[in-house]
Amino acid sequence: MMAARFMLRAYDALCLALVALVLTALQPGVALAYVDPSVMTYTIQALAGVAVALSAVLGVALRRSRRVIMRLLHIDENANKEVEPPVSRVVSRADRAAVLAAADEGARQAKERLRRGKQPRRLGWGRRFGLALAASAFLVGTVFVVAPLEVVAGSATSLVFSLADAWPIILVAGCVGAVALALVASAVRGRAFDVVLTLIVAVGLCCYVQALFLNQSLPIADGSPLYLEWYKTITVISTAAWVAIIAGLLVLCRWKTGVWRSLTVVISLCLILVQGVGVASLFASEEQRVPSEYVLTKEGLYEVGSESNVIVFVLDTFDTKLMNRLLENDPNLLDDFTGFTYFENSTGSMIPTRYGVPFLLSGRMPEPDEDFDVLWNNWYAGTEFLPDIAKAGYAEGVYTDSLGSQAAHATVDEYVDNIHPSNEVDSSSLDPWGLLDAVEKMALYRDAPWLLKPLFWFYTDEVNNKAANAGEGDVAPYVMNDWAYYEGLLTDGLKVSESDDKAFRFIHLLGAHYPFVLDETGHVASSETNQDRQSIGSIKMVSEYLAQLKALGLYDEATIIVTADHGDWYLADEIHEPSTPILLVKPSENAQQAAQPLKVSKVPTGHVDYPATVIDAVGGDSSKYGPTVFEVPEGSRDRYYWMTASDGRHDLVLREYLINGDVLDFDDWELTGREIDLHPYG
Repeated sequence: MMAARFMLRAYDALCLALVALVLTALQPGVALAYVDPSVMTYTIQALAGVAVALSAVLGVALRRSRRVIMRLLHIDENANKEVEPPVSRVVSRADRAAVLAAADEGARQAKERLRRGKQPRRLGWGRRFGLALAASAFLVGTVFVVAPLEVVAGSATSLVFSLADAWPIILVAGCVGAVALALVASAVRGRAFDVVLTLIVAVGLCCYVQALFLNQSLPIADGSPLYLEWYKTITVISTAAWVAIIAGLLVLCRWKTGVWRSLTVVISLCLILVQGVGVASLFASEEQRVPSEYVLTKEGLYEVGSESNVIVFVLDTFDTKLMNRLLENDPNLLDDFTGFTYFENSTGSMIPTRYGVPFLLSGRMPEPDEDFDVLWNNWYAGTEFLPDIAKAGYAEGVYTDSLGSQAAHATVDEYVDNIHPSNEVDSSSLDPWGLLDAVEKMALYRDAPWLLKPLFWFYTDEVNNKAANAGEGDVAPYVMNDWAYYEGLLTDGLKVSESDDKAFRFIHLLGAHYPFVLDETGHVASSETNQDRQSIGSIKMVSEYLAQLKALGLYDEATIIVTADHGDWYLADEIHEPSTPILLVKPSENAQQAAQPLKVSKVPTGHVDYPATVIDAVGGDSSKYGPTVFEVPEGSRDRYYWMTASDGRHDLVLREYLINGDVLDFDDWELTGREIDLHPYG
């Protein structure tokens, strides 16, 4: 029967092709001539009559030939239809009463069938699998393919892998998942199959609607917890929308099963096509199309130079206000920071991390007339900060997940020793199972109703840690994991490099940033902690590093800077209070100076003087960068700071602040009116 129906469908397709061929052949050519209007009118009428006649003849011919084919294939064209019964005389028949009773019963049954409507045909396994496959492809594609790819593409600056690295793994897993779900669903029969089919399509449609219309206020995954009591209205709306869609489709399935089966295919295929176009557009950027070419590894993370070292610790989000609060509670917190000066009136450069870290590695601030898209891809081009460190003979190790674009990696590859082509990195390929585990959580966080979103809460560093195959030894990708870093420091300890006598190290740790998972000892706590406890733990890590440096006899000559990429502030709030990163600096000193207790300075300095301080420490020409932090005099000084305005999902504009006076007094902050429009990153 299936073969017969296939042949009939092939004949129908052939007829359509024939009609299309005739219509194509009858397309008129261009003729330039004058024709009398009266003659043209009659001509048009005649041609119309011929067209009608020919179409009627063609229609009759096709219809009759189709009937012949149906008879040859033994297909009953009246199957599943209400047809008039054959007419016969019953007046003089002996069984007249029985015949009339049978006719009445047949009429009643026909009326009942019409009242109930057309009943759905029982489906064989092949048809069930086809319907289930379309629905499963829609659900799995929406949640576990489209959502992860869109999130990865939008978070390219924060992840250690690119869209081009991840899409093959995600797509293969999605195809396998869709087929597996279809096989399970098609094993169900009868009315239960229709219910299962409806639930699959309904959940997929709910996820699509959720992502499209109900996620406007969804906070970014920066590690901050999601408290539903802050989002009561949207939680109620989201829950109501899910209930309405699922209930409505189940009702439609109950009363119009046959129609609904067809609609499931139409809805699924149409939305797969729409989302497919959207996913294809993600690859418009060359950076998204090309797999990551360079990887920052852990090479040299626990090594120092045998003679001279310049060490920079960047403790994410560690604010001066926070440090002062911790010191009030524990004045001995920084006792290990001998020889250091704590600059309490220190300004930052840019916020958030994806802009603050590139400044600290380049010394480059954006200009208002600069195309930020061009700057983003060429942030390090033409800058002399890292090249000057290399010229001074220092081996450079940079450990962060926020260096910038792949173009940025390529630019600094010449100077930074621990950047390697991805094909040279041990286990540089992504961990497929870890990646899938991470992106599933990302997808469900985006597409689940608000009521369930806290179950799938995640943060960027969690994704990086799961997706990146850590490998063994130094030649493995560096990911932001403070406890893993501290564990390595405690277990293996600092070592003096056998090949480098001078070393520059830039070590970016999570510091005071969400999520708060570390306690004041720097270890992972059994439950969520708070910013104060985790910040004390990060200071403990730096103190351990300093202690080991002292044990190696390299502390006195070392220049050590402890700062943050930015102060305490989170997207998408406008700044309404001071946001200032900590800045503690220890210059190269003699033993007596290096043993002095921590000093506090209120000179107006900050990140603006950071490049000169580093270049001076390596013995370069610091004058072209300005004064070092130790050369800044007391008194008033204009300092500038770029904050990022955001809608919570995309960066919109950079706004410049002028700070003159005490950075901890927000009255000394004012907008300059200078702005830079941004393209949506993240």
